[in-house]
Amino acid sequence: MKKFNLLALVLSSVLLTGVSTAVVAGDHQRGHGGHLFADGKMFKGLDLTDAQKVQVETLLKAHREQMINKTERFAMHEELQAALNSDTFDEAGVRVILEKQQAKKLEQEVAKLKLQHQLRAVLTPEQKAKLDERKAKMRQRMQEHMTEKKAESGSE
Repeated sequence: MKKFNLLALVLSSVLLTGVSTAVVAGDHQRGHGGHLFADGKMFKGLDLTDAQKVQVETLLKAHREQMINKTERFAMHEELQAALNSDTFDEAGVRVILEKQQAKKLEQEVAKLKLQHQLRAVLTPEQKAKLDERKAKMRQRMQEHMTEKKAESGSE
């Protein structure tokens, strides 16, 4: 059961990281850094000032520099593949590799949450209220979608 809980935690963290990064960064991740909030759903309509936009961009840039790059991610994958492809299974070695990967993912999750907190601190109370309202609506839509999916899968 512990293994399942750990796996569920890792998978949910990976999914949440991808979703939240896409929502927070908005247009920036697609290479349109000058239009950071052009179609970012969560920040659209919050009427950020130019100073707030600069603060947000600075925070996002610092966060991106801390994230695992593709080379590092590939190296971690290759390390695990080498252990899996060896003639004998070294459980202790695999555990060390996985623990190292888990620690890095945990660091990234903490960094992501810290970024979200810092981004929220840039907002005015009115902007925070608007953002909270949007998040609540999104959670409600996601819940309705999950309920519909569950009903569809139950009827088959």
